Amino acid sequence: MEHNSSPIDKRGGAPWKETGYRNSIICLMEELGIIDVFRELHPNKRACTYEPKALKLKSRIDFFLVSHSFTSNAEKAEVRSSIAPDHKALFLRLQIDNSIKRGPGAWKFNNLLLGHNDYRLLINELLPVILEKYKT
Repeated sequence: MEHNSSPIDKRGGAPWKETGYRNSIICLMEELGIIDVFRELHPNKRACTYEPKALKLKSRIDFFLVSHSFTSNAEKAEVRSSIAPDHKALFLRLQIDNSIKRGPGAWKFNNLLLGHNDYRLLINELLPVILEKYKT
């Protein structure tokens, strides 16, 4: 299988060649066990996501990387028209089984709370209690 950004993904401009950046991405993909899902679903399809008219070249520089374990969940991966003059849009549809147990999700602290005096007082009051409760 060809990895992302291979000769099939480029037309026009300077001849395609390997680059350190491209090879770094491929090494990272192999290390993390992730794949270019478009290329996995369409091993021989020519599709370009970047088409600058002035440069007279077409290239697939945008891609979705997903875990190998999601390969069977990928229903569709397409390059579609876009409102951008020189870029196309990517579309990916994954079918996720509802029986998969999901984690609690990502949590991000709202640091604007630090500007509220009441919040700071509450944290200063509760922090010792929380640290004691969860010290083990």
